[in-house]
Amino acid sequence: MDFERFKAINDQRLNYREMEDATVVSSYRNVGCGDGYRLYLKIDEESEEKRILDASYTTTGCGFGLAALAMATEWVRGKTLEEAAAITSEDVEGLFEFPERRKNYPDSAVEALQKAVADYRNGTGIKPEDRITRSYALEKLKEQGHLRGEKLTQVILEGEDFSGVDLAGANLQNAFLQNASFEGANLRGARLRGAFLNNCNLKNADLREADLRWAKLTGADIEGAQFEDAIYDIGTRLDPRQTQLFKIMKREGRDLYTEKEPQKA
Repeated sequence: MDFERFKAINDQRLNYREMEDATVVSSYRNVGCGDGYRLYLKIDEESEEKRILDASYTTTGCGFGLAALAMATEWVRGKTLEEAAAITSEDVEGLFEFPERRKNYPDSAVEALQKAVADYRNGTGIKPEDRITRSYALEKLKEQGHLRGEKLTQVILEGEDFSGVDLAGANLQNAFLQNASFEGANLRGARLRGAFLNNCNLKNADLREADLRWAKLTGADIEGAQFEDAIYDIGTRLDPRQTQLFKIMKREGRDLYTEKEPQKA
């Protein structure tokens, strides 16, 4: 493997960005490691062949995931939808060769890109009204001074500082929040199902009654944080030293992403 080029791709974060004018935005979860990917494709819908004009991605994954997605989005730019749907791991590795023990990363990048094409064709990508951007969230915070009850599903706020911010009841399902600071923040009752909170600063944060099903909190600093009556499931990821939290949280069943049915009178 070319380590110098690998480092350059990661340092540059090649093609890593949100795309405001994307034709389709698609989410993919790597079930092997739990990392989240998001693919953005801008498609020339006026042409019969529907050529891909631009492609980008975001990911919660490691350097190998980033490199694989960088190469996949690099390769697909200028291709037709038919060509994009037929992408292979060999196409990705034609731009950057991965070591034998990391071949699963180009495989996952290919699956994510093929899912994005399928989402475009089937109309199953993230709906425009659900494409909440970083700039939207930060502007709302500036206007209101809080984010209580806000719909922030799948927002990308990695590395941002929300220390002391009131986010009670906010919907942060599948949000990318890794490396952000929520020190002293109010996340009581927040919907964090499927959210990526790895390496977050959660010191003294209030997460009581929050929905943490399938959330990822590995590497998070939870000193002084409150987790009483927060909901977790088999997909909730904590560091081994944090597993005592399961004793004060509530476990839900196998319905990882299903909504609770209202109780009948």
